[in-house]
Amino acid sequence: MIKKVLYTLFRIKKVQKGEIVISRLSDLLRAGFSPSFLADEFLRIDSEVWGEITDDSRYLRTRDIVLTNFIHCPDIIYCAFEDGIMVGTLTNMYLEEEKILAKTSWYEKTAGGTLANHKRSCETALGVDLTVVKTASRRVSERLVLTALVVSLLGGGLKAVFVGSRIPAYHKNSHLSVREYVSGRRPNGKPLDPELYFYLKNGFKIARIIPNYMNDPQSLNYGVMVRWDNPFYKLTKIFSPLKHLIKKIGEMTLLGLPHIK
Repeated sequence: MIKKVLYTLFRIKKVQKGEIVISRLSDLLRAGFSPSFLADEFLRIDSEVWGEITDDSRYLRTRDIVLTNFIHCPDIIYCAFEDGIMVGTLTNMYLEEEKILAKTSWYEKTAGGTLANHKRSCETALGVDLTVVKTASRRVSERLVLTALVVSLLGGGLKAVFVGSRIPAYHKNSHLSVREYVSGRRPNGKPLDPELYFYLKNGFKIARIIPNYMNDPQSLNYGVMVRWDNPFYKLTKIFSPLKHLIKKIGEMTLLGLPHIK
């Protein structure tokens, strides 16, 4: 995974310049983008994506909740723009590892989606959501994840990041126990679930299966907590300038400001 990160880091501007722009929320706000406009875009994407996944309104953020997220951790929230239109968001928060791995729902882990329990002093992060519209290119999700890993995890000197992955094809394989399904492989060696495969191919590892993670009929309400460990964690503890260097390189090569249409 590290080789892939470094390869992509130095290749991405040349190959994909102008196609997809990943922006940090804090940078957008400093550049003068209206919080109200950005909140509207978040709500549009949330409604389009999560409205099809669950009928539980608790998982559709309100304007007040989105604006509260903006206040708590704008520097670890990312937006993806394609052709000048916002097509994806990635929200993170810092939380203790034991609370991330506890058998509690997404709603409980995120304080009802408000992120009011975000703790800057923690060395582990929770990926609150990765939300990308269907019309976006397939590269958008990977670009969002890569940027957050480099700028926030490696550049922040964190120990690890956890993400609660859905397993949306499980309802088609409910004859298997959830453990059999999560650990199962196709003849080509890929995981049975496509969303879980997305995280595993990008270097994440399965940490824990959590029942009743969210109201998600396709996943039979299960979530799979996956983790990505910072390979430079101990090194940056000894030599802290390294994380600042990684963060600076990540900001220069992976982040940009969009030209809104």
